[in-house]
This record gives sequence, structure tokens and C-alpha cells, in this order.
Amino acid sequence: MEKWGSQSAPPTIWGMTWFFRTISWHRRKIAAVLAALGAFALLTHFSGAAEPSGRVVIVTHAISAGAALGAGDVSVAAVPEALIPAGALTDPDEAVGRSAAVSLAAQTIMQPPLLVSGAPPPKGRSLVPITVLDAQLRDILSPGLRVALVSSMGDVPGIVTDDAVIHTMPQVASSSLVTTSQAALVLVEVPSALAPEVSMLGQSGQLSIFLSG
Repeated sequence: MEKWGSQSAPPTIWGMTWFFRTISWHRRKIAAVLAALGAFALLTHFSGAAEPSGRVVIVTHAISAGAALGAGDVSVAAVPEALIPAGALTDPDEAVGRSAAVSLAAQTIMQPPLLVSGAPPPKGRSLVPITVLDAQLRDILSPGLRVALVSSMGDVPGIVTDDAVIHTMPQVASSSLVTTSQAALVLVEVPSALAPEVSMLGQSGQLSIFLSG
């Protein structure tokens, strides 16, 4: 039987040597082919059937509670159907001119409970949210009720205004649309000149409400 000497190698070893040499010589071409295959796979993945979507109204930037929505505050966007909540608005005119019932983050899909119902405040007056932690007090604050807002800052409480009116209350306290802190907000209509002060004190819990008639 013929034996392989020190200067010869079995066919299997020669075959492996040829294979690895071929890989080494053509590694750049092989790498290019693999890269092309990878790109093709990505294109195939992203060019597949598009997920069903619908067009809904979203806010284009953060909106504070009580702020009136203008044409530049909302737009129509395509959203996957799985993410569209029931009752989502589809026409910007349904939101423009109305006020936000709660603070809205950018890209929020608009729904009726997120908007204040009723007429906007008259000229010279603004809607401002204030925190009312007492649930029993919130229950008796009906729209149109005139109240006084008293600041608890300092040693002696001071009346910020006795010309505040409870606005239409959004019924969203039990909805997943709002957080617990948002559900504790009450919208009051006050003179526009006092709106910044009322907003600052009211949302930090430093205002008390007293019925004035």
C-alpha cells in the first residue's frame, strides 16, 4: 500500500488548503456579495406591505391646559390603525378655536375629552387650570359658578381675585387619557391680566377656592 511521504499530503488536506487559499484570494469579492445580500434583505423587509394606517389630528407641540388651539397648533398625520384611539378627531376644524382641557404633549392624538366643551372665554378673559385636590370640592364646582381665589402664600392669606368663574368641567377623571394630577385640575376663567399669576399659584397647589356667589 502506498504511503504518503513527508513531501506529500492526503487529498483531503490539499482540498482544504485550496479552499482556504481561494477564500483568502477572493475575500473582498465575497464580502461585497454578503453586503449586497444584506442590503437586499433590508430592502425586502422595508418594502413589504405597509401597515394599515389612518389620518388623525395631532398637536404639533406641547399645549398647556386652558390654552386655545390655533391652526398652527394642530395638523393631520398618518398613524398606524392599532394606535388610533376610539373617537380620534380627523378634521383640524374640530379642534381649532377650542381650548385644551388638560396639558397636551406634542404628537398627542386629539380626542373630544381632551378639549373643553362650551364657548371660549370672552375677550379680556382667559382659562387657567388650578389644582383642586379635594374631590368633594371638585364635585360641587359646577360650570358658571363664581368663586374667589385666595393665595396661601405668606403669613396672611390674600385674595388674588374674586372674579373667577368655573368653566365647563371636562369629564375625564376616570379616563386613561389623563394622569391623576391632570384629573385634579379645574379650569377657571379669570381676567387675562391675572392669568399668569393664577396659573403659577394654582398649579403648585397654593390657591384655595371660596364660593362667592
